[in-house]
Amino acid sequence: MSAQPTGAPPKSPTALAIASFLRHNPQLKMRQGVLNGKRQEFFRSKRALRALQSKEYATAQKKKGSLLPPIASEEDAIKVFKELPLNSLAIRVEKLTRKTIEAKHAASPQAQLPPMSALSKVKGVPTLSFVREQVVSSDDDIYYVWLWERVHWTAYLYAGLIAAAIFTIVLFPLWPPVLRQGVWYLSMGMLGLLAAFFGMAIVRLILFAITYFAIPPGLWIFPNLFEDVGFVDSFIPLYAWNVKPEKKKKKKKATATVTAVTEEEVARDTRENKS
Repeated sequence: MSAQPTGAPPKSPTALAIASFLRHNPQLKMRQGVLNGKRQEFFRSKRALRALQSKEYATAQKKKGSLLPPIASEEDAIKVFKELPLNSLAIRVEKLTRKTIEAKHAASPQAQLPPMSALSKVKGVPTLSFVREQVVSSDDDIYYVWLWERVHWTAYLYAGLIAAAIFTIVLFPLWPPVLRQGVWYLSMGMLGLLAAFFGMAIVRLILFAITYFAIPPGLWIFPNLFEDVGFVDSFIPLYAWNVKPEKKKKKKKATATVTAVTEEEVARDTRENKS
């Protein structure tokens, strides 16, 4: 018997049409989340139901050749939306926090949950986890994450440009002598700039090492050279001393101490007045 090729089942054309309508729909107000260590876009199911019951959907559904199914009620919208998880285009997820992980561990110690260290440290980008029960409703706490991305026309454009660039490089021996000479000068100029950058980095490191022991705390040339800033800001200021910025935590602690002392004084005054 010949082996049958195995793979993912084909997506339903109707489900792909629904996903194409919802994927970049502004009504979903999609956000970024971390799922299995990767950034993914997720949304609330109630917003998807609103989009499916909107005038835009009704207009798109009535177009000639449209594969979008008609929707007359919220029940129809739920039935249509269920095509996404059934075709693995969008899957239900939940937000993971320290409280939810601790509560799940307390309820089921054998549950396989990510460690606390796996939680996202980026503000506004929560950690997500798959949910077995693929429920669709208008509740606020039901989220879905996209597993499908529509191929945009720009992807075909970039692919064509890359193919044209490769074809042009392959035909380099057939270029006119003037163009080949211009490319040679351009490549030499780029190599010169790269060598100058590495040379400047080495010089600034040597100067810092000397001034660190001779004139503490040390002097940096172009202190923002390797910082996450723009090209121009990388060379501003010209130099700066190696001084660490003051921590704000100390100020917070001092404020908390003053507040505690003030509360103690108020309590004392109240006791004295009562006595």
